Amino acid sequence: MACSPAEVAQEVQWIRRAQQGDPEAFGPLVQKFQQRVFSLVYHLVRRRDEVEDLVQEVFIKAFRAIRSYNFQSSFATWLGRIATNHCYDYLRHERASRVSFYWQMGEDKQRELENSVESQPEDELDHEERAVLHDLVDKLLSRAPENDRTVLILKELQDYSVEEIGEILKLKPTTVKVRLHRARKRMLEDLRQWREGK
Repeated sequence: MACSPAEVAQEVQWIRRAQQGDPEAFGPLVQKFQQRVFSLVYHLVRRRDEVEDLVQEVFIKAFRAIRSYNFQSSFATWLGRIATNHCYDYLRHERASRVSFYWQMGEDKQRELENSVESQPEDELDHEERAVLHDLVDKLLSRAPENDRTVLILKELQDYSVEEIGEILKLKPTTVKVRLHRARKRMLEDLRQWREGK
């Protein structure tokens, strides 16, 4: 994630040109951060068919707001805040699809997920086992409450620091640490209750 001084200087140049209204300068920023924003939006929204449109909307919002970027946080953090807020807005309008916890799932689905749980460390798993484990984590995340899912995605999948997450969510770092601890604990409790329900 760390950039070389030359990369940072290039990024600053693109931002400054975009702030002066040069749309051509925003293109390289989109290319640089597109995968990261796509991943963040996908994990927050959980609807593959909506992700591309939402990512495009995030970059449009970022371009329109680029003059307000003041270099006090990294551009990735600033962009992450825009993406997270945009996803929250989208999810508020899409409340019809409620998620349930594992122990509320049907027996077939529970059995399928139980069979996919592996006790080996991930680095010893083959490609297929890793995919199954990733799927289980994905399903756990999709059933987590929205606040838990957000901090877990930003920390565990997007690799933001506690301080960056605080900037994105407008929280103190200590609050982020508490939320992360509680979110991890609730996710493990969700899995435990699901398994005990067998």
